[in-house]
Amino acid sequence: MIDIHSHILPGLDDGAKTMEETLGIVRQLQQSGFKTLIATPHVLEDNFLSPADILAYTEQVRTRVAEAGIQIEILPGSENYIFPEMGKWACDGKLMTLGNTGKYILVELPMLEIPQYTDQVFFELQVNGLTPVLAHPERNRKLVEAPERLLEWARKGIFFQLNLRSLDGRYGPQSKGLAEMLLDSNLIHFIGSDAHRVSRRESTYPETLRSVRELVGESRFRELTVTNPQNILRGQGMQYSGECVLIEPVKKRKQRFWKRLKAAFSKGRC
Repeated sequence: MIDIHSHILPGLDDGAKTMEETLGIVRQLQQSGFKTLIATPHVLEDNFLSPADILAYTEQVRTRVAEAGIQIEILPGSENYIFPEMGKWACDGKLMTLGNTGKYILVELPMLEIPQYTDQVFFELQVNGLTPVLAHPERNRKLVEAPERLLEWARKGIFFQLNLRSLDGRYGPQSKGLAEMLLDSNLIHFIGSDAHRVSRRESTYPETLRSVRELVGESRFRELTVTNPQNILRGQGMQYSGECVLIEPVKKRKQRFWKRLKAAFSKGRC
């Protein structure tokens, strides 16, 4: 499996602080079944981290991981916080792409809003030959309220990455609900741990990976964790299969049905 979103480069952002912490995170992800990790430190307009910096830190981590005997591949990337000039920066080669292949770029929105320039930035990135991958859309409050916005973006060729921990409720029930809906609707294309530190429970990632497999089935699970990420690393294009439609998870439909039935009984209608 390939994890396309992790914060394992030490001392660069709010992720790992030391190399020892980095090794702890990497070891935990490797034991959960990941063979490749893309390191994606936060890159912000006013706190710039250059591709050269990311490459240098990635090489340091790659060396230490090999010395520690951890059998896993470490590749460069970045999580780019959206800003109006992002398209121009990308055109100028100032932003690191996923796997440094020059094809896919991981973009993060603010948690509480969708900036008015978002569509323009997506368009400019695509004009410059880059495919935007939106990081953890299930965590954005406005997308929770209006998930149909994701349909608009999907139809324009934007791809979406799910945080594994969204499925165990780490970011709240609304994020979990949207995560399940997007998986059920085939609107998630990549999986990411978004790991910032060592999980207190060794079973955290295996359990959330199992949740994904149960929700989407073995074939789709392989697409999310192997096939699609490999396309990123090979710089290859991907195609959507079928029309994009939001589907409410079966579990929630059943819950709503039983709630209505219970209400009907209580009112003497059954």
